Amino acid sequence: MQKSQIALIEALIFASRGIKKQDLIKLANISETELDEIIDYLQNKYNNSEEHGIELRNVDGFLRFYSKETFSEILSKIVRKRSLNNLSDTQLEIVLLLATKKKLTKTEIDNIRGKDSYIILKQLLSSGVIKRYKKGRGYIYSLTDVFKDETMIEELVKNFGGAEFDIT
Repeated sequence: MQKSQIALIEALIFASRGIKKQDLIKLANISETELDEIIDYLQNKYNNSEEHGIELRNVDGFLRFYSKETFSEILSKIVRKRSLNNLSDTQLEIVLLLATKKKLTKTEIDNIRGKDSYIILKQLLSSGVIKRYKKGRGYIYSLTDVFKDETMIEELVKNFGGAEFDIT
């Protein structure tokens, strides 16, 4: 492991909102074995040390730096955090679907919920909770990065073992 490779990987992870190992391998032009060694090194450096306030986590296949939970109370004073309590039950239902399934079409959401979701999706889009992109004749919906950051919903889902929620 070269120091320059470690620094590059560290910078790429820091600058991203989460990055897959395959992308790091391509960008840094290193082997998977070298990358695994660097990731282990960085996790030991940050996660197991009291002199760092951040840690490196792999959440759903994406590597990303997070602040340590120890500092969450004081960090909450400066970081805007959106509460899931601000969402209605039907909005929360769709958010949880998208948190567990990652991407869904309106038809898929409607089929799971058993009712039309047009108005709720429109509300979530306008409030910046979800985003959509055109695919074929329809749209694919997913949570926005900002919303995921503010609520740490991926962490909540991970803490429940990534299990799908029964929200019917």
